[in-house]
Amino acid sequence: SFRPQRVEVRVGDEVVWENRGRNEHNVLSIEAGAWGVEVAEFGRGATFSHVFSEPGEYRYFCSTHGNEEVGMVGTVIVTE
Repeated sequence: SFRPQRVEVRVGDEVVWENRGRNEHNVLSIEAGAWGVEVAEFGRGATFSHVFSEPGEYRYFCSTHGNEEVGMVGTVIVTE
C-alpha cells in the first residue's frame, strides 16, 4: 500500500515515493501520461519524485497491485 495513502502539499512542493516493498511497483497518474514511473525504474529501494505546479487533486495507483479504483491507490492534494 501507499503510506500515507493521502498527502497534502503546496504548489511547488516535491513529493517523493520510495519503494520499500519486496516487489516491483509503479506509480501511475490516473490522468494518463501526466506523470508517474514505470516498474523498470521503480524496483526495490528506488525512489521517484514529482513537483506539482498546479493546485488540484492528483489520484494515482500501482497497476501491478490494483487498478484505478482498488488495491494500491493514493491521492496528492495540492493547495496554493
